[in-house]
Amino acid sequence: MKKSVEKNSNERPAQFNGLSEKEINTLYGLASIKKLQPGDILIKKGDIDLTFYVILSGKIRIGKGGRLLHPGDWVGGIDFVRQVPFTASAIAAEPSSVMAVNGKTLDALEAKTQLFFFKHLNNLVIEEISRLEGKQKKLVDKNIKLMKDIYRERTKCIADLQQHEIIQNVLKKVPKLPVFATTLANDLMGDRISSKEVSEQITKDPSLVGIVLKTINSAYYGFQKKISDIHHATVLLGFNQLYQLILAEGVRRTMPDIPSFHELHSHCVAMSHISFALSQETRIGKPVQLATIGLMHNLGQIVILLLKKQNPKLAIYIDSIDRAQIGGLLLKSWNLPDVVWKSIEFQFFPEFSLPNNIPEEIRNNVTILYISHLCYEIYQGKSEKELPTTFLDEYKQLLSLQKYSLADIANKHVLPNLDKNVKSLPLPLRQLIEKQIKS
Repeated sequence: MKKSVEKNSNERPAQFNGLSEKEINTLYGLASIKKLQPGDILIKKGDIDLTFYVILSGKIRIGKGGRLLHPGDWVGGIDFVRQVPFTASAIAAEPSSVMAVNGKTLDALEAKTQLFFFKHLNNLVIEEISRLEGKQKKLVDKNIKLMKDIYRERTKCIADLQQHEIIQNVLKKVPKLPVFATTLANDLMGDRISSKEVSEQITKDPSLVGIVLKTINSAYYGFQKKISDIHHATVLLGFNQLYQLILAEGVRRTMPDIPSFHELHSHCVAMSHISFALSQETRIGKPVQLATIGLMHNLGQIVILLLKKQNPKLAIYIDSIDRAQIGGLLLKSWNLPDVVWKSIEFQFFPEFSLPNNIPEEIRNNVTILYISHLCYEIYQGKSEKELPTTFLDEYKQLLSLQKYSLADIANKHVLPNLDKNVKSLPLPLRQLIEKQIKS
């Protein structure tokens, strides 16, 4: 027996205005009416339901503490086609009744009534799009403000650290970079000298020759046969590897001879070679410059460890100090070129900021260093989801790598470049690359 329109007139919402009495009677006869008690679930989050519901009486809440819908509001599937799970539950907030309308119900209605529903559903879609656009704009505005707040605080930290007496005292106690390494780093930063000319200068300096032979014959390189002359070393390593070896040895001499610093040094050497390779592959930046920046990018950790050693009771606070800012101050005190210490000072900005917040003159260097570090973490077995990649797409675009995933960049761009010279690399990095190639 069909429900009487008169009997249900108190439940008939204003949204049915425009339908004739006959059309409303037909609708009530075809659609099902659901009665709900407080707490009853009309729609469960994650379910797929191609039915939409018109609230006749009572109130329905969307999600926990979400929007409250009133008589006349519609909720549920509104296109009858897409199999999309609901993102929130719809739960009765008080005794309620709803009309359930699905595709079969609509098919059974007259064309005029169908048109009424489709027009209303279209309006609902427009309203929802408008609501989501408003919500999206608020989120975008909040994200922009958050980025600006973080940027302001991080840049403020730079000035604070520069004026901090304890920090300055510790910086003075860090062993200076050896003269040979400082001179080499400054030469490599210049535009008037080639890597080949630098290498030729090295071969003419007896002290540097001794450093090269001692280092290359150490267990750190792990060559089976002893290398007795600089010409053999140059042929084996190549010009690029030669100056990286010398710079790496200079950096190592600033560190205490303990396991934690050995590990730090190996990481810095790996970053030097990865940054060099990525710069070569993308033709962005100067590979020798990026190799130097990669090698020295984590030297702020030396200062952090020395601070903790001198102030063990303050370790929890010292760990919160930005090692990139400390590293920048250390390298600045060593009189290294601005492009080196500034790139290192901004190295973590890609994790929370867009590229345009990084000074243009160092933006490419910071980008290479950032993505190189992500590649290193990929080689360590981490997935992209575990890494700070919120703005990665914007930085990949600077290197014309936007169509590649991080794993592709690491394994199809950087790794083959490293593999070309794998036999001349330090043993820890060599083992890392060989393990990655086999996997």
